[in-house]
Amino acid sequence: MKSSTLGYIALPPSPYVIPMQPTLPPMPYLGARLRALLTLIEQVQSSTEPYHTLYDCCCDHGYLGIKLLRKNLCQHLHFNDQVPHLIDDLQQRLDDYPADAITPSYSASAADAGQLQINPQNKSLIILAGIGGEHMVNILKPLLQRHSDHQLDFLFCPTTTQFDLREYLSLQKFSLIHESLVQERGRSYEVIHARWQQAHGLDPVSPTGAFWSASEQSHLDHLSKLIKHYQRRTLGDQKQQAQRVLGLYLTLWLSTTGTAFDFG
Repeated sequence: MKSSTLGYIALPPSPYVIPMQPTLPPMPYLGARLRALLTLIEQVQSSTEPYHTLYDCCCDHGYLGIKLLRKNLCQHLHFNDQVPHLIDDLQQRLDDYPADAITPSYSASAADAGQLQINPQNKSLIILAGIGGEHMVNILKPLLQRHSDHQLDFLFCPTTTQFDLREYLSLQKFSLIHESLVQERGRSYEVIHARWQQAHGLDPVSPTGAFWSASEQSHLDHLSKLIKHYQRRTLGDQKQQAQRVLGLYLTLWLSTTGTAFDFG
């Protein structure tokens, strides 16, 4: 073996080359609201009847969907948002991952979520979060009409007007799988896991919710805010509707706490 000009022995290249591991993008941060959805999905997907396909609708920046992919929580995930540049940005972020870093297949579309085509051959969960209840109703109307013969499962987390969503679900005979309340940055969000069609053995979705507990201060705070909100709306243009909803929440307060609500 020859020596180098500096007096060192030049060794042959090692046959055992350790490849450099690619640097993965950091996992997206989820606030309490999206973490609650993630936890619920993890529980369902670890059961004996997991969903094949998850639809992350109104996905915004896709933080929840990316987390679901990285945790390998489905066989296929579809991202949807009606804003094209959000889907373009999301696709660029997904392209930063090595091919073997994300096991499930995925797809994306920039379109109205109400126009989604759900494959009835695969058990699917449609996630609607980050928008108001009224907007969710507008998405559901064409979606249910096109899939009238199919059982569909949904995971809802409306940012506002949850009563509008709940009343629509009740009228459409949705069945309740799970519901809960989550708090994030001083706001409360209702989480509703519900099924449309062929839901034997499940209770119907309640227009006001059936999860309330007088021992949970967060429940009382949330219900109090709803009562005060609809009390203020009785002074507006839709007085009769506001009075009707207010009456339902006041009755719920009484049945939950055993006392009448004090407007102070």
